[in-house]
Amino acid sequence: MPQQDVPQPILFVIDHFRNPNAGTEGQLFNLVKGLDRARFEPILLVFRDSEYLQQNGFPCDYHVLGHTRLFAPATWVALWALARRFGASGVRLAHIFFNDPSVICPPVFRLNGIKTIISRRDMGYWYTTAYRAMLAVSGRFVSAAITNSDAVRQVTVKSEPFKLSRVHVIYNGYDGGETGSDLPDDLVSLRNKHPNAVFAGLVANIRPIKRMEDAIKAVGQLHESGHDLHLILIGDGDQADLRLLVSKYGVADKVHFLGPRADVKACLKALDIGLLCSESEGFSNAIVEYLQAGLPVVCSNVGGNPEAVEHGETGYLYPCGDIAELTNHLQALTNSSELRERIGHNAIKRARERFSMETMVAKHQDIYEELIEPGSAG
Repeated sequence: MPQQDVPQPILFVIDHFRNPNAGTEGQLFNLVKGLDRARFEPILLVFRDSEYLQQNGFPCDYHVLGHTRLFAPATWVALWALARRFGASGVRLAHIFFNDPSVICPPVFRLNGIKTIISRRDMGYWYTTAYRAMLAVSGRFVSAAITNSDAVRQVTVKSEPFKLSRVHVIYNGYDGGETGSDLPDDLVSLRNKHPNAVFAGLVANIRPIKRMEDAIKAVGQLHESGHDLHLILIGDGDQADLRLLVSKYGVADKVHFLGPRADVKACLKALDIGLLCSESEGFSNAIVEYLQAGLPVVCSNVGGNPEAVEHGETGYLYPCGDIAELTNHLQALTNSSELRERIGHNAIKRARERFSMETMVAKHQDIYEELIEPGSAG
């Protein structure tokens, strides 16, 4: 498609932007940062401000709606006023992230001459009867949807009023650049303390849906059979229940809680295996980061995970909750450095081919241009 003479404004909408390290926020941040400014002029609208935005700004101008309650008349009035302003300034397309904005924005924007794209990035655990009823109405004002896996695409088509042809799959994009050669001091110390151990890492905030207890149980079983596998847990959340489980299985010296980290990529370079036990995943950022780091992945066979991990080639998939199968895969990788090296090499190669930042941005730009084109459907 020919390049536009004047950059076309694209309005990006999210209810709250906490930081660029979170999953969806990170993808939005990098998408806006990577847009070709000769073709597109991004603008960000948040429903409420954040400390991060106030202190660091964003890769484009941002506006604050100042209202968050979905059913409050003031929210609709304020959004209508902004939509009129954006429409008058030449905005013809908005890309909306998260659930509440995707309910309220499409009808308001469409009535002000702005087409909308919504993003869906999970397996629809938040769908309720009330949300489905609202989306059945607001979805009729949506021009296209973008999902981050085919699994999410199928859930979206089943739950919302979209034809399959209007829902596009664009995998998350990742920066594959080097993070430097220095490993975190705490992990260097751990490896020096346990020179013969194998270290598996699980990156996720502590929530029931992540089933971190499964990983601890597997480490406990391997410990009983004489295998020296250590588990590194990286993420925010209440550790109390997991620490009780660690004590119960007698692996307090093998499970290490690092908490939230800003140096996750550097941490992964000090590990041997990437692990994820979730019962639901749209498309996991952690898995791709494992692949990029050259780690063989062991993960539950749910959601978009089998689209990211090729069983036996870049890692192993197991039925969610099947501790025995999880333990078997971890044992195989713990026993063989040659197997870890072979699968890790495949992992890096596949990640570079399929999940580059450039590919993610380019595919979004193609959709934007198609919808902005005069006379386009939607």
